Amino acid sequence: MSKSILLVFATLVFAACSSAKKASGPVPKQVEILFNARAGETFATLYHSNARTQKFSEGQLTNDRYESVDFTVETKTVAVKNGEIATVVKTVEKDGTLDLHNLAFPELKEEIEFVVKADGEVLKAGKYPPQSIYFVPSLPIPGRLVEVGDTWTMEHTWYSSHEAIPLKLSVVGILKDIVSCEGGHCADMEVSGGVSLALPPNVKTARFDSRVWGRLLFSLARGDVIWSEMRSREEMSVEGDRSVSESCMISRLKTLPGRALECDPREQAVVRVPRF
Repeated sequence: MSKSILLVFATLVFAACSSAKKASGPVPKQVEILFNARAGETFATLYHSNARTQKFSEGQLTNDRYESVDFTVETKTVAVKNGEIATVVKTVEKDGTLDLHNLAFPELKEEIEFVVKADGEVLKAGKYPPQSIYFVPSLPIPGRLVEVGDTWTMEHTWYSSHEAIPLKLSVVGILKDIVSCEGGHCADMEVSGGVSLALPPNVKTARFDSRVWGRLLFSLARGDVIWSEMRSREEMSVEGDRSVSESCMISRLKTLPGRALECDPREQAVVRVPRF
């Protein structure tokens, strides 16, 4: 189950698309965070995911495994109408064995058509049902003008892909700063929260705990996320068995400068927020 909820935000930021407009002038005091797009545009995003899973039985470590994957996702805007953005998303490169469906991405060479509203609500995700992880909003949208220090919340319920377990995501978004980027301005946002079981577990001794946190840069001119680093920790126990998963994912637009993407799931804080 931990893989099905892995890094909800970072795995879905590809659903937004960019426009060619660029902001200029002084840093605004208040900003509106909404997705934007222009039909016909195509861009690519680089991703790196790294996860460590430990399994215990009766207090003894029985398995300790690392899994990582690097992949490139291409997003093309096919239509923008009545505040709805239609895109075709395709994974064009992949290095690693991790199943990208567990991260809510198309597999290598697969295409998924998304329809997303400016406020992040997912209306369509290919063949996948509305109860799936593909319909989890990509990030919390304030729904109002915000300034540095403002906070807002978002909740969403979906079902895990394999066990059909109802899961509830509850997160808080914080506008940490408004910074210069790409000749315009970016919202430096922090997100934190967790995932809980929407219904009590059938087994009385079952326990589940999950946290999600990270930072992202949202281009106000483009109307999309240009960089993100997210982390998660999930722990589940049933009777004498326990599983702990620590994960990280980092992404950036392919056109932006920088070294090869990497992250360590054992690190707890996101301390490096780049400037472009």
